[in-house]
Amino acid sequence: MKRGDVIWGGVFTAITAFLVIPETRHLFEAATRSHPYIMGFVKFAIMASMGELLTMRMLQKQWKKPAGFAAKAIVWGIIGMVIVAMFALYSDGVAGLLRRGLLYAGQGKIAAFLTALFTSAIMNGTFGIVLMLSHKISDTYIDLRTAREKPNFQMTLKAVDWPAFFSFVIGKTIPLFWIPAHTITFLLPAEYRVLAAAYLSVALGMILAYAKLRNQQKQ
Repeated sequence: MKRGDVIWGGVFTAITAFLVIPETRHLFEAATRSHPYIMGFVKFAIMASMGELLTMRMLQKQWKKPAGFAAKAIVWGIIGMVIVAMFALYSDGVAGLLRRGLLYAGQGKIAAFLTALFTSAIMNGTFGIVLMLSHKISDTYIDLRTAREKPNFQMTLKAVDWPAFFSFVIGKTIPLFWIPAHTITFLLPAEYRVLAAAYLSVALGMILAYAKLRNQQKQ
């Protein structure tokens, strides 16, 4: 085990402990209610960036800061702010569909699960695709800039591996990972949903790293 493993694991454990201990958890909940967008930025900038670091560790067998790390962290933070709004929009939107009888979730315990499932499926099937597409383009642009290129929009689009993006990111991670994971997320209290999504970004980083490793082994 390398020193970086201990540091990464220690930071991850400290963040988790902060959320588990009642005294500090109350501070987190109050801050999330009072400053949802700021907290959304902070959660994603930290947790998703940790996922980026872990992905590099898995791929290169050493801890290495990804190219354009600071710029990517800012992008992750902006994504966190957008997700704050989208979680509220889609959860309230699905609730409205249910009230109007345009969706049916039943009653009792099954109603909460189906409501969460509807919200996750509709969100990931619409906003989720747009978000992943936008993030892929911005990520590619940052990579080209850090490689001392001067990319325009057309050059950035050409640099994206579109077959892999649509077959794996859209075709597999949305139905097999994001919809089930966000179904669980929408069963949580509202103040923890964006945080849960940030934690999930770490898990997604591991999945993407595993997929890249498999491709490298096949080649």
